Amino acid sequence: MIYENQDQFEALLQLVLKEKGLDCRQYKICYLKRRLNVRMRATQQNTYQAYRKFLERDAEEYDRLLDRLTINVSQFYRDPGVYQQIKQVVLPAWRRNLSVRVWSAGCANGEEPYSLAILLREELPKLCQVRVLATDIDPICLERARKGVYKARALATLPEDFIPRYFRQENDDWVIKPELQRRIDFKRHDLTGPIPGGPFDLVVCRNVLIYFVRALQEKLFREFHRCLAPGGFLILGKTETLLGEMRNKYQTLNIRERIYQRI
Repeated sequence: MIYENQDQFEALLQLVLKEKGLDCRQYKICYLKRRLNVRMRATQQNTYQAYRKFLERDAEEYDRLLDRLTINVSQFYRDPGVYQQIKQVVLPAWRRNLSVRVWSAGCANGEEPYSLAILLREELPKLCQVRVLATDIDPICLERARKGVYKARALATLPEDFIPRYFRQENDDWVIKPELQRRIDFKRHDLTGPIPGGPFDLVVCRNVLIYFVRALQEKLFREFHRCLAPGGFLILGKTETLLGEMRNKYQTLNIRERIYQRI
């Protein structure tokens, strides 16, 4: 059983902020406590104070905690309807572009940015230069993403003819080919901090904002708007929606798939 004490809870959050730069106060409290409790039970610590002392003794536990606090479950072409709508609604605006810049925020193990890069290579003219910035707060996930090595189950929803084009098989693994890897820049980034400079033609931030408090959500919508090029596109997760004044700053192109265009 986990014994809660607000002062101990705040002290634990301060330690994580000091040691790892992660401002946990921006997460919704119920989500944060659920995730913390998983690691506390795993380490047999029944108070926040005991777990804080455990972190001070075991530096590797920070990585395990960070992995638990971030959402890292994904696959290629996750929610295929989103990619179909990008093809139909977004890409026609870029047919004459010489370059396209995309930001995949909260990229987890890399399936989303690689999927976006594949789609753009398939659908845009070959002369168009595609660059994808893929960011996440979890360094372990970013290292996996850079390596680009995946199990077959991660490719289950990817169009079959794309697999030999962009992957090579090594035993039971599927490895991203270098040509695609070169189009993606993986960088560590905390969405609670400064936003990368734009302009971006597309920002994809799916199933991340729902874990943040409303004030941070509203701040991020303003920042996304600022870093998007005029007429740029924003894609959110299906349970996420624009808030407050930002509803007037975007045109809704597909409400089901949460595709918006900067006004």
